[in-house]
Amino acid sequence: MREGVKRSSQARSRGLLGAARCPRCSSKIDLAPSAVRCRKCGQVYPRLGAIPVLLPEPVDYFASCGRQLAGLKEQVEGVVKDVREQLRSVDLLPSTRRRCRTLIEGITGQLADVRAILEPNLPVAARSGGRGRSDRTPATLDHLPYLYRDWGWPPEADGENERALALAERILQGRCPGRTLVMGAGACRLAYELYHRYPDAELMVMDLDPVLFSAAHAVTHGETVAIREANLEMGDLGQAVKEWTLSAPHGPVDDARFHFLVADAVDPPLAPGIFDTVLTPWFIDQGPEDVRDLISTLHRMLKPGGRWVNMGPLKYSLDVPFSRRFAREELFDLAERAGFRVGPWKSESGPYLVSQLNGRGKTEWVLAYSATKSVSTEPGPGQQDDPPAWLLFRHLPVPTFEGQALFWSEASMVRMVVSSIDGRRTLDDIAVLVAERARQPDVSMSQVRTAVRQCLQQVHPTCGAAG
Repeated sequence: MREGVKRSSQARSRGLLGAARCPRCSSKIDLAPSAVRCRKCGQVYPRLGAIPVLLPEPVDYFASCGRQLAGLKEQVEGVVKDVREQLRSVDLLPSTRRRCRTLIEGITGQLADVRAILEPNLPVAARSGGRGRSDRTPATLDHLPYLYRDWGWPPEADGENERALALAERILQGRCPGRTLVMGAGACRLAYELYHRYPDAELMVMDLDPVLFSAAHAVTHGETVAIREANLEMGDLGQAVKEWTLSAPHGPVDDARFHFLVADAVDPPLAPGIFDTVLTPWFIDQGPEDVRDLISTLHRMLKPGGRWVNMGPLKYSLDVPFSRRFAREELFDLAERAGFRVGPWKSESGPYLVSQLNGRGKTEWVLAYSATKSVSTEPGPGQQDDPPAWLLFRHLPVPTFEGQALFWSEASMVRMVVSSIDGRRTLDDIAVLVAERARQPDVSMSQVRTAVRQCLQQVHPTCGAAG
């Protein structure tokens, strides 16, 4: 898979890859060398196969990948042991024994397929698991159905891949997306279709899932990938296991126009204001801890007049507080206040990941919309008693207030926040300063931003009516 690195060595200095920044010190970083190193801070960024991994702690990321593989192996071995114990029973029908043996073959074969996809792309030290602080990597089996659907299922007039592309084109209204960032790109079929539909577009796909990205990179570069779909709960003996052959229907992509990057989409290590379009497919309710932080990121990434195109349900993770599980109207209100103009939009229900092996899946409600970044730097309108926009979003400057120089609090966190307000720094700038001084690696930036928001709400006079 490292052939892609050689083929694109001349193109990497141009286009979107030239916008890469070090996630630790934000200095410009060259992705052309096989070993990526920041010249300013010295941090080395390895690759997942041919894909650059631009994360602040890349060693932790690869250790997490290894632990996922080790955990999957342990899980499969546990199921196999249990089933073999049950096969010792004398009261089993021949068809039951056949089903149990087929189940063992299916899940062990699926494990072998996953390992064949991922292990060659991991550093040797990470393949058996390892120590590390982060477990940000998605579970290796949770998202495998995306591979079957995106690259294995045959084309259908009203298939899931076809419906997704048609919905995206409807929201794009026939306009070329130009330089496009796809956040949470997953198995990358939608991005691949847009790449072929719009030959003048340049796309960057970003995700953390190592299995989906490893397989998607191979497929989009002309390889075929075999992977089994194993079914533990079968209603018919013929639904036990199926091997899918994954391939790209329109041929390989050009590395000069289609770029892979393993990175945090909420804090992408890229220069600001470089994208014409940012696409968030099935992402905003699962990726960010707080959608408001993501909206600020989108505003930072887009050029004036650029478009945020969203597609997906609003089915938030259970650990997201209810007050942050925003409905459509709230999302549109937030977008307007952050400096976007919303429209067009559409919602519809349709089949979602309905397995072609066993017919199981679900019907999902999907919201699709486009929001255009205003050319003005002023936030959108709000009511007098509303929370100020700079408290909601992390890209707007926090204003100074009368009496700030004389302010004092027993809480060191509050003093730190107030002393950082200079009329230019944003909530994000202040959060970065707080995080650097606190030096607590187990605390996420989203948690730091939440703490800064709470401090500002307590002490800033403009927030007196908030809540």
